[in-house]
Amino acid sequence: MTFQYIINHLDKPHLWYIVLTGPHAELSTKKKLEQQGHITYVPLVPVRRSWAGYIKEIHIPAVTRCVFVYATNQEIQGMQKEYTILPPQTITALHQNQ
Repeated sequence: MTFQYIINHLDKPHLWYIVLTGPHAELSTKKKLEQQGHITYVPLVPVRRSWAGYIKEIHIPAVTRCVFVYATNQEIQGMQKEYTILPPQTITALHQNQ
């Protein structure tokens, strides 16, 4: 995904959607969607883990089983054949109920 590609597609109405993934599949789903030409976002948080006495800092998704996708309605319709997608209205409703 290049900066020029994003600029060329800003004239179309885009919204943020959430693509639901399987367990621990956020980064692979993000990569696959980006290869298909979609704008994606997965927020990562640093955590420290210990393996065999060594402490290592790794980055894990802040929101599990979710990839945020910035897409048009047409792009989302094409993705719905392969992924479960939450529309913006559902996201807003969930946020308001908290």
